[in-house]
Amino acid sequence: MKIVKLSELKKNPNFKQIMKRSQQNYAPVSFVVKKIMAEVKLNGDEAVRKYTKKFDRVDIVNTKVSRQEIKEAYTKVSKEFLKALAQAIRNISLVQKNQMQSRALKIVRPVIGVRVWNKWQAIEKVGLYVPGGRAQYPSSVLMNGIPAKLAGCKNIAIATPPRSDGLVAPELLVAADKIGIVDIYKIGGAQAIAAFTYGTSSVTKVSKIVGPGNSYVAAAKLTGFVAGEISIDLPAGPSEVFIIADETVNPKFVAADLMADAEHGPDGAVVLITTSASLAQAVLLEIEKNIGRFSTQENIRNSINSFGLFALVETLDEAIVFANDYAPEHIQIMTKNASKVAKRITNAGSIFVGIYTCKSAGDYATGANHVLPTGGAAKMFGGLSVFDFMRLVECQSCDVNGLRKIKDTIETFASAENLPAHKYSCSVRFKGK
Repeated sequence: MKIVKLSELKKNPNFKQIMKRSQQNYAPVSFVVKKIMAEVKLNGDEAVRKYTKKFDRVDIVNTKVSRQEIKEAYTKVSKEFLKALAQAIRNISLVQKNQMQSRALKIVRPVIGVRVWNKWQAIEKVGLYVPGGRAQYPSSVLMNGIPAKLAGCKNIAIATPPRSDGLVAPELLVAADKIGIVDIYKIGGAQAIAAFTYGTSSVTKVSKIVGPGNSYVAAAKLTGFVAGEISIDLPAGPSEVFIIADETVNPKFVAADLMADAEHGPDGAVVLITTSASLAQAVLLEIEKNIGRFSTQENIRNSINSFGLFALVETLDEAIVFANDYAPEHIQIMTKNASKVAKRITNAGSIFVGIYTCKSAGDYATGANHVLPTGGAAKMFGGLSVFDFMRLVECQSCDVNGLRKIKDTIETFASAENLPAHKYSCSVRFKGK
């Protein structure tokens, strides 16, 4: 990894690729995904089992996790995990409940006799996709499931790939059970998204699917969305961390957070922008010194070498401008007056302020959601919240005097748009008056 000057890097032909990161290209998998989707739509559970056997190498009889499996899961998790789970649930719930309180809406009266108001309506049926198989992410169950529960969704189901033994990780099952989700399916990949999209004899069709996954999962979600079958959440691809640091920070902290993000996978993006050349060099030395202790070191090396960036800037102003253009998933501010710097960040999935706000704190325990937009999508999307599981319904009411006050406006617009029935629907109410 070379340390470069940001001003010089912008002139480099590779700069566009740095800004793109490892943006997912769905073209290579789209044909396979569409085939899977069509077959699941036609043959239901039979196709789901077929593709689970093909891709996960597991021959499942019952796609749904039984109550007995959930009960047994409690005997396989530690007391420490249950304690951590309780705190995470508490913190996430507090943050999400606070978001709920901000949804209060008042009745607006544009003119006397006309009332307009809104109401939030929960999406009734939602599907949560949680990556699984060889890995396990009980935290993703909480980050997706708690907002859905608090939003008031009546039917919430989880799909996650089974392990090689045909079971789901006990930590994941316990996490789901603790927040009241018991409809859990041992299916993953495009076949899981297809089952949620079209429904099968064992899987209920949903209206919205949320949760990250590989290129097959992402392509399947887009296929269902474009077809008008489902709604989906935000673009969530390979993980990203962007750190702005100055000479005041301990390089061990910076190195640790860069490695924490890089270990997610070989296609993640890790960026350090600093005003201090000595800090950048010290961070590189810390990474090389410590990387060998982690079982995920191959992912860390590949991520840093493929999509990493260590760049020097003259001022923090330069760093802030670049950060807002890059629009990272996670941005960490490790500088003097970190709060002031953070206020100037406008494009980011989540902002971590100060040297003790480590990246993993937001992943698990602060209560903020870790399902965040990637690939620059933070310019257009925010992180997952209760509002992703709700829809805003507008309501309006006019009495005769109110309609009379806006009658001319209605009829003028209707005439301008050559829609005479629109004009008549208003004027007919005043015939003979």
